[in-house]
Amino acid sequence: MGTNNSDFYLPVYVINLKERTERRQHIEEQFQGRVEFALHWIEAIEHSIGAVGLWQSMLKAVQTAIDKRDDIMIICEDDHIFTPAYNKDYLFANIIGANAQGSELLSGGVGGFGTAVPVDTNRYWMDWFWSTQFIIIFKPLFQKILDYDFKDTDTADGVLSVLAKDKMTIYPFISVQKDFGYSDVTVYNGTPGMISNYFSQANYRLRMIHHVSHKFKEQAKR
Repeated sequence: MGTNNSDFYLPVYVINLKERTERRQHIEEQFQGRVEFALHWIEAIEHSIGAVGLWQSMLKAVQTAIDKRDDIMIICEDDHIFTPAYNKDYLFANIIGANAQGSELLSGGVGGFGTAVPVDTNRYWMDWFWSTQFIIIFKPLFQKILDYDFKDTDTADGVLSVLAKDKMTIYPFISVQKDFGYSDVTVYNGTPGMISNYFSQANYRLRMIHHVSHKFKEQAKR
């Protein structure tokens, strides 16, 4: 991955159930005019257990990225929303930085996390995370994903939290989830307002860490 941001675009694999036309329209609107992305539509695999269907859809996306010889990919769910913090240079700088630090997964925004540690001005290491609506996956993680034996009790974000070396998130977030009032993955996440609440809480926690770490870093420079 070069450093000239105008020289390349990012492959985005969007997971979408064919009948969810309102979600497809939503995503098309999110990426409209953003020439830094190349969208590839992945027809979601339906399963009686939503989390299993999501994982199988992710496997399809990863295999497609391998077949296309991608070194990096973005998996995007159809409820992703860009926040006002998004801009191309901000995203690319964090991708380049995370890759240089050996990260295998970089999130655009999380709905929950355990511990977060600042590793750069706008990037935080996490021990685990919730939400996979916009995740950048680096090549070393591709085969790990394909090789994993996903259980009926697993979740995609839980498994990726275990598989990925040095998971990170961008902060301020560039991505959150749109609350459609229903979820194709879990019934619980379909509770109105639940998704928004998750992201609000995660944002609040990271805002505090961000403020304190930068405050004392600046004091140390004086």
